[in-house]
Amino acid sequence: MFTYIAVVVGVVWLLTMVLVWNRMGLGKGRRFGNKIAKHLGMDKNFFHTVIDSGVSGPSLQVLAMLEGAGCSLERASIELAPSLERGLIALEARFGRQEMIESAKPVVVRLLKEWAELQEQRGQQ
Repeated sequence: MFTYIAVVVGVVWLLTMVLVWNRMGLGKGRRFGNKIAKHLGMDKNFFHTVIDSGVSGPSLQVLAMLEGAGCSLERASIELAPSLERGLIALEARFGRQEMIESAKPVVVRLLKEWAELQEQRGQQ
């Protein structure tokens, strides 16, 4: 009898965790990151690898915070530009020149220019 109750409690706990993960947790950051990757024309797994390598702290939390703040895909991309640059540099240092890294560089350079302009505007206010 005890094992059945333990199994039921375990299943309920697991389902609750899956629900929390998907609705409010890190799964939300993963989905938003996938949207940003598509917006930038990057493979979603590559995008997440770049972000993981360039952001300080949990990347999925950063992505969830950007989505929670109501950032558009373009605005979130611009805000992530320095992290994307650091991620590309780290990946290139680790794996050398790769086609995916080289094709992402122009996108990140464009985002960095927009990020610098945004920082300039913030400084003038």
